[in-house]
Amino acid sequence: MQNSGISPWILLIALSATVASFAQVLLKKSALEPHENVIKEYLNWKVICGYGLMFVGMFLTIIAYNRGVQYKNGPIMESIGNIWVVLLSFQFFREPITKKKVI
Repeated sequence: MQNSGISPWILLIALSATVASFAQVLLKKSALEPHENVIKEYLNWKVICGYGLMFVGMFLTIIAYNRGVQYKNGPIMESIGNIWVVLLSFQFFREPITKKKVI
């Protein structure tokens, strides 16, 4: 009997894209703030957490590919990150959702 449900590994890639999108928001928030010096520009909690989330997202993607996600399906699920970035940019930065961003 064949299971017709969504593979948990595909969902893991979607989670990975979501985590990476939140990481991008943290990194952009840090980039928009003034910093006293170069050290504090790169060694602050937003940058460290942002890169930590990027690492977690990468690690989740590697696990999903090792557990059976076909390489042809990965980019389709990773594109969910593009949707998240547009929505999160609107939420956190009040960037408008334009026709160009949607297309």
